[in-house]
Amino acid sequence: MSVNYDTLAADYVSYRVPDPRIEAAIRRHISPGDSILNVGAGQGAYEPDGFNVVALEPSREMIARRSSKKAPTIQGMAERLPFKDDSFDTALGVLTLHHWQDIQQGLSELKRVTRGKIILLTWNGDYGEFWLPDYLPEIAVIDVGLFPSIGALSELLGGAVSVETIAIPHDCTDGFMCAYWRRPEMYLDASARQAMSMFSMLGSVEEGLIQLSDDLEAGYWHKKYQSLLGKDQLDCGYRLVVCNK
Repeated sequence: MSVNYDTLAADYVSYRVPDPRIEAAIRRHISPGDSILNVGAGQGAYEPDGFNVVALEPSREMIARRSSKKAPTIQGMAERLPFKDDSFDTALGVLTLHHWQDIQQGLSELKRVTRGKIILLTWNGDYGEFWLPDYLPEIAVIDVGLFPSIGALSELLGGAVSVETIAIPHDCTDGFMCAYWRRPEMYLDASARQAMSMFSMLGSVEEGLIQLSDDLEAGYWHKKYQSLLGKDQLDCGYRLVVCNK
């Protein structure tokens, strides 16, 4: 199931602001002086400053909207990387695996062009206490079909693989699917939804969103999910997978 990022690019700059806590978790695995390939780079979120970075992005519109201060960008896909073997110290992919046409081939290509680490932010198949699938059940069905399990991903990567839980802060600045777990009204914002690729893959969402709106107005949502309101962060299944070749 493909997503046309050319149509989604406009709202990314406003709603997909890199979260500094997620950024710090990624940066801990990058060594000084590393050359980095950022695959599925989008508009450049989580590309570390001060490094030799090359970005790979399939969407022309995403590339066009990148800041001139960002890394040089090549239009291309993970499955066919236009680089020689061992070209980079580190490969980085942030919430991109589920958009690849062939994950096995893409990972094979990452291993080919990387001589050090492969760093991937992905999802483990379990939303935990994240509640939006209660209103839009199709979300979970689609995501489970798109993301590889952590076990399968580790096997495909080979080498020494570590897995780190990335809990989502209640005020996460990067508006991906689970970012608004404590700010339910944001899912009623059409522009916020436009910045989430999942909503372009769903069928009709009107009924579920009307129910969410009604539940918020009546106070039912806050009563049902009261246990979440005092939490500062939530494990929604996001994992940072790091492979040392």
